Amino acid sequence: MGSLSREEILQLLLREVELLAAEGERTLPIAEEALESFRQGSVAAEHVPNPTTSPAENSAAKDPKENAIPPPPTFSLPDGDKATRWNALREIVLGCPVCRSHVKPTLKVVFGVGNLDADIFFCGEAPGADEERHGEPFVGRAGQLLNKIIEAMGLHRSDVYIGNIMNWRPEMPTPYGNRPPTQAEMEFCLPYLRAQVEIVSPKAIVALGATAVNGLLGYDPDRRLGDVRGRWHQFAGLPLMVTYHPSYLLRNPSPTAKRSAWEDLLQVMERISLPISERQRNFFL
Repeated sequence: MGSLSREEILQLLLREVELLAAEGERTLPIAEEALESFRQGSVAAEHVPNPTTSPAENSAAKDPKENAIPPPPTFSLPDGDKATRWNALREIVLGCPVCRSHVKPTLKVVFGVGNLDADIFFCGEAPGADEERHGEPFVGRAGQLLNKIIEAMGLHRSDVYIGNIMNWRPEMPTPYGNRPPTQAEMEFCLPYLRAQVEIVSPKAIVALGATAVNGLLGYDPDRRLGDVRGRWHQFAGLPLMVTYHPSYLLRNPSPTAKRSAWEDLLQVMERISLPISERQRNFFL
């Protein structure tokens, strides 16, 4: 990809700081090699952190098409079993002209996947580059960690349902990095997510990250993830647990963060009556 200028590095680092602040972090460790690269004025693009989406909408890069986002869609699903309704919804979303207008021709609109009878509905933020290539949520590095988390709970990916607040990757003015979805983007996609939740009717929803929280609980610029994670909330009349996004744990693999996330998930396991072994109770991600 080549090298990034000092200004481009600053923009990426700013988004990373905003994301960490939104997740409740108050300190930011910086490696000496990163400082030295910045002193030299440029750095290889692949060595710069690639921040994932966050709720810091007010100061992050704005979507140039934000003003083009229409009101949330209205639609109806046919009568029938879960599979019939889910397939109909999937066709609606994949064919949605607004979603398609925000996806490049070689890439895909992203729709949820998993067990329609799942007890747990994992809700993520916005698709990244890997997700829009495959048309499926959580298939990159964060998805690999989510799979490990699910397995640590005694389940398989095929046992749960996984969706996102957004059905497209928010556009960036540069070919690298991600940005948080705007409030208008989240509001447009929310009916599609709500319909998936209604079809699956899980025993518990797990909101992964601050953007998912803003989508499910309503946008609040003053909310910090640390203020709401680890506690039960509600979405569509269902219990909702808030925890860290796997990408956050990849960037901040401290024992404290890992254990905090795992304690959140232990609460979910208890809520849906999953058996918990002594090893699981003492487990660190």
